[in-house]
Amino acid sequence: MTDPPEERVWARHRRRTGAALIVGAGAVGGFLAEELARIGFSPLWLVDPDRLAVENLVRHPLGAPALGESKALALAGKIRRDFPSCDAIGHFVDFLELSADQQRSLVRGADVVVAATDSAACQRHVNRVALVAGRPAVYPAVWVDPRVRDAEVGEILWVLPGRRTPCYECAAAFRRAATDTQAARGARVDIQLVALATAQVVTALAHPDDDRSAILDPRRTAIYLHGLTPTSPGVRATFPTAGLSSRNVRVPFPSRPCAACRGWRHVASTPASAAVGTGERADGGRGHGWAVFAAILLGILVLFIVSVAHGTPP
Repeated sequence: MTDPPEERVWARHRRRTGAALIVGAGAVGGFLAEELARIGFSPLWLVDPDRLAVENLVRHPLGAPALGESKALALAGKIRRDFPSCDAIGHFVDFLELSADQQRSLVRGADVVVAATDSAACQRHVNRVALVAGRPAVYPAVWVDPRVRDAEVGEILWVLPGRRTPCYECAAAFRRAATDTQAARGARVDIQLVALATAQVVTALAHPDDDRSAILDPRRTAIYLHGLTPTSPGVRATFPTAGLSSRNVRVPFPSRPCAACRGWRHVASTPASAAVGTGERADGGRGHGWAVFAAILLGILVLFIVSVAHGTPP
């Protein structure tokens, strides 16, 4: 069977290309990879050290024939078969075990980096490498909390480099205050919802001039999602009604410089930052103070000139 002609594949939906690195080819990362292939992304690099287990079957795009196989390698092969226009490459390895040069090479080759692992240490490390490489990054997760049913609420945090938005480590205190947001067990339908929304965020980051980028609010860089399930008491304040809903949430910069990106709330609000378009300054408001001082000085000078003109002492 020959590959279908690309002009027919993309005849009804404009292809949006881009290179994406997905660290973590589990439930969210797996469905995300397939969705990005549908959108038109290529190449896709998938990094995961795990094999497909029986307990993964109900929440992973791979089925029983792939049991015992590397998630990254098997998923990359499936994507290449299902979407021949996508060059999907699997890496059966823990991202943390790659050399620094290999990590940088993978991150720099991507237009957008996605960290979808269940390891906080790996998420933090991907954050730091992406910041150094100057690549936007996305961190999808599912809430884990005794008050919340598995996979009921998803979170998608997105980060622009250069202190334009809070980074993953900036958001650590914010995330702890909300709940423990790590990759979780859960129903496939909820996980797919998070993956679909993440794909839209990735597309918007890869194409900032595209009309789809309007879904990103640079002042609200976390997206909360609630699936088609009854609302648990623990999240009723955030999602007061049952059913499908989402919220864009403001993630604040920390009060002290972040160890990863050095961003903090008093200096990280330039026109190219999280406050883009608001007129805030990188000097944390000191520019406004200088403007007030200049106005006062000008007023004194005017009074002096007037008093001299009328022959009275100032």
